[in-house]
Amino acid sequence: MPTPSSVSSSDTRAIPEFLSLEIAQRMAEKLEIVRLQPQKVGHLGELNLSVLSALYPEAEHHCFEKRFSSNALSQLFKRIARQQFYKYEAPLNIGGADFDLIWSNLELHLQDDPNALMKQWRSKLKPEGLLMFSYLGPDTGKELTKLFPNDCLLRNAGSLDMHDVGDGLMQAGFSEPVMDMEYLTLSYEDPHLLCKEAFNLGLLTSPDSAQHVIGVESKLNITLEVVYGHAWSPVASRSQNKTGIATISPDQIVRPKK
Repeated sequence: MPTPSSVSSSDTRAIPEFLSLEIAQRMAEKLEIVRLQPQKVGHLGELNLSVLSALYPEAEHHCFEKRFSSNALSQLFKRIARQQFYKYEAPLNIGGADFDLIWSNLELHLQDDPNALMKQWRSKLKPEGLLMFSYLGPDTGKELTKLFPNDCLLRNAGSLDMHDVGDGLMQAGFSEPVMDMEYLTLSYEDPHLLCKEAFNLGLLTSPDSAQHVIGVESKLNITLEVVYGHAWSPVASRSQNKTGIATISPDQIVRPKK
């Protein structure tokens, strides 16, 4: 089974930073209504250091992606914030049930086994810990089918319907998952740039696919179906797990701001 870090580190694709930052900021807005002051935060998928550091400057932030351990921006944050602002954790060294918040930005749709990743998320959270995540849904890149032949296309996001993901979270032992989605549109004048970013998003087999364009469109767009989700790790003494279904009392899931 591939680990989150091995999946992304073995792939030469890189989601455009402007896009991962935009989605991270939108996901962080959803935390504004949550009463949570995590002491230990685990980051997977795309890292955007400024987003959660502003929300939780006193927390320990741990990333599980080795390519960020020497990231220049990470080193800058260490100097201006504190010595261990971001700490790299090899996946095998991650303590079980040790995190108050697991944050996974644009990771789930890249997994060969999404259910295995959900179980990993669950195993790293303390009771009453929070999972926040985003991924690209099945409508992502739908207009590319009119622009390119089938052998140029990849459909990495094609099987992850948000309702199926919600069911998978319940089976992994999370309580009351909440899913929502929105559409974002990227527009291009240069077909070469579209191909490069579509490749980085896992939608094309090659970044040099412009020569294979078969359709003529007045506008070159990539639609992104961005799916957001969150779920809680239930208190063991209050929850039950029968046939993969977690039950939880209402006082555990209502977390209004004070």
